[in-house]
Amino acid sequence: MPKPALTLLSKDEIEVVHERSLEILSEIGVKIEDENVVNMLKSKGLDVEGKVVKIPAYMVKEALAKTPRTITLYDRNGKPYHVLGEGKTLFNPGSAAIKILDYGSTEPRPPILKDLRDLVIVVDALENIKAQSTALVPIDIPIEVSDLVRLYPVLKYSEKPIITGAFSVEGLHYMVKALSIVVNDLDKKPLAIFDVCPSPPLQWSKIAIGNLVDGAKYHVPLEIIPMPQIGATGPVTIAGSLIQHNAEILSGIVIAQLTSPGTPIIYGGSPSTFEMRHGISLIAGIEALLLVTAYVDMAKYYGMPVHGYLGLSDSKQIDYQAGLETMLGALIATIKGVDVASGPGMLEFESVQSLEKLVLDNEICGLAFRYAKGFEISKDTLAIDVIRKVRHGGHFLAQKHTVKYLRRELYMPKILYRAGRGTAIKSIIQKAHEEVIRVLKEHKAPILDKDIEKELVEYINSVTLKYGCNLNTIISKYRI
Repeated sequence: MPKPALTLLSKDEIEVVHERSLEILSEIGVKIEDENVVNMLKSKGLDVEGKVVKIPAYMVKEALAKTPRTITLYDRNGKPYHVLGEGKTLFNPGSAAIKILDYGSTEPRPPILKDLRDLVIVVDALENIKAQSTALVPIDIPIEVSDLVRLYPVLKYSEKPIITGAFSVEGLHYMVKALSIVVNDLDKKPLAIFDVCPSPPLQWSKIAIGNLVDGAKYHVPLEIIPMPQIGATGPVTIAGSLIQHNAEILSGIVIAQLTSPGTPIIYGGSPSTFEMRHGISLIAGIEALLLVTAYVDMAKYYGMPVHGYLGLSDSKQIDYQAGLETMLGALIATIKGVDVASGPGMLEFESVQSLEKLVLDNEICGLAFRYAKGFEISKDTLAIDVIRKVRHGGHFLAQKHTVKYLRRELYMPKILYRAGRGTAIKSIIQKAHEEVIRVLKEHKAPILDKDIEKELVEYINSVTLKYGCNLNTIISKYRI
């Protein structure tokens, strides 16, 4: 079955990157802004100079051997949903946008919790975006507990797995507790992936390292996401930023496996091209996409599930640029077999979400899936018999062969224009907006069990009331 392929690094080049990454870790090391973690690593035999920890090559090898090759994600009901590590892409909305772009507006606004509820319902209805995320940071929730509260509408209105992350050391504990109310045996049936982000170059902040170590103790899947800005917080050469990126990943793997052997880890990333003329980080910059493509090769060399920020755009509007960048990223994700692709719906340097773009991106993801699938070559699909039957000047519309293979071979989007000029002409964004309105009105989201929801709200309130936030009041106000 022929399929599109995208190969970047040769085996020799992969080994060069690996060896140079080990050199960085053993000679330069990583800086860790948490004394307790530094002392723990020192007790494990690592060389420590102040806050800098140097990691020998043999420890990297041992840690990689302890890292699971696959991770099974479960849905809200505790049923197996998706296996990471098999190269089947799980698209989810880009996370932690601080603004939302309303239909018809040119300026995004700060979101509220109701906006996240609407986004969750839309994503639940989209067949090609197969996971949720805590995609917005609501302005009506205190930032100290925003990470926790964001889980509420996601857990209430969808059964899909969640990509998320904590904003504080305490936040991860609160979030794991909330998830455990909904899913028993969370360590054995993970519903959520937690992002942890080292600070480039070669540093782990107190929050990030705290989340990494605590997440390992809870045995939740951890997505390590280095964020080198090519030319700013990473070398201007893609090869140099790749080595730094890989070294940061390997440092996180070692620390997690020393904390709790067998911790499920996803090799991730959110690199960017630092645009020197304007001082802007381009997440969908072509150089950043090259770096993602290269680190996917590294992840597969290590036999690890892999994540990428793909299927998003740096454009400020849903326009030509947005479609181009989103499609390119989605194709890279599906052709390379990126397990977790975060990005649909996202605009403006990973800071803005749009419901209309989510709907359009769902179709882009569908097109990317179809392209990456390739096509079957068999006696039946070669269609010799039906060609003999139709012969010269005929057509295949009424043939059983056409009916048999129609839906297997042809992807049929709902929003993209396929009809002629005889149909009403609307802008593609207007069509997407109409679909958003239809979904919010008609989609029957799988509502969380009332008793479980009650326990979840009571627990969240026990935390948020300390910060002057009553979740019940917000739920009542917006009918969330």
